[in-house]
Amino acid sequence: MGRLEGKRAVITGAGSGIARAATRMFIAEGARVAVAELDAEKGTSSAAEAGDGAIFIQTDVTDDASVKATMDEAAERFGGLDILFNCAGGSVLDDNSVTEVGLDVWDHTIPLDLKGPFLCCRHGVPKLIESGGGAIINVSSVVALRGNHPAHVYSAAKGGIISLTRSLAGSYSEHGVRANAICPGLIKTQRILDRYIERERPNSRKGSVGTFESYPFGVGEPEDIAAIALFLASDESRMVNAAIIPAEGGISAY
Repeated sequence: MGRLEGKRAVITGAGSGIARAATRMFIAEGARVAVAELDAEKGTSSAAEAGDGAIFIQTDVTDDASVKATMDEAAERFGGLDILFNCAGGSVLDDNSVTEVGLDVWDHTIPLDLKGPFLCCRHGVPKLIESGGGAIINVSSVVALRGNHPAHVYSAAKGGIISLTRSLAGSYSEHGVRANAICPGLIKTQRILDRYIERERPNSRKGSVGTFESYPFGVGEPEDIAAIALFLASDESRMVNAAIIPAEGGISAY
């Protein structure tokens, strides 16, 4: 029997990266998964790749009505929800210090990286409670643990995820709902590869922020983070609540 046998999940941003890897893992471990993704082509592809048990629901995590409709549809089609993995998000190259960054970056990043998980919990938590409890997994970042220079907007959003996660854990544990957050470091998603990797040096990073080699344990693959999410979604982690889990090769300790 799989580690998630019989469990029902919504994974946001599941058309690519960490969330797509998690979709494959969750399905392989016996779950049914709603691929909540804005890009229809990526979402359909991810669900098809994961196999039987995965469905695609087009979702804009920054839109309240869209998120509510996704949670309602997933719960109706699966007969309830047990897992909410809030993985949709990302940073932009124009992020900068508070004195330099354009307000358009704030207006883009905060809705995607902070409002999105907030809305998903707003409409997903009641479904978890109706099912007798469940697991919320949020994705923060190493930048919330050690700061980021000069991407202050992304840092603020991901710091907010940590506080939100702890608040959720305290508020809903009496209903059997656990909430934990993962703080990845550099992960080789396609977005990161396209932005930073020098093709002739696959383990290098361009720009003034250093190199991938500076990380004590190198750089992670999407599957590394998906495996942590799998543990947090499973009953193996039933004693884990309000945890903020660094998954960044130890860089926050330096």
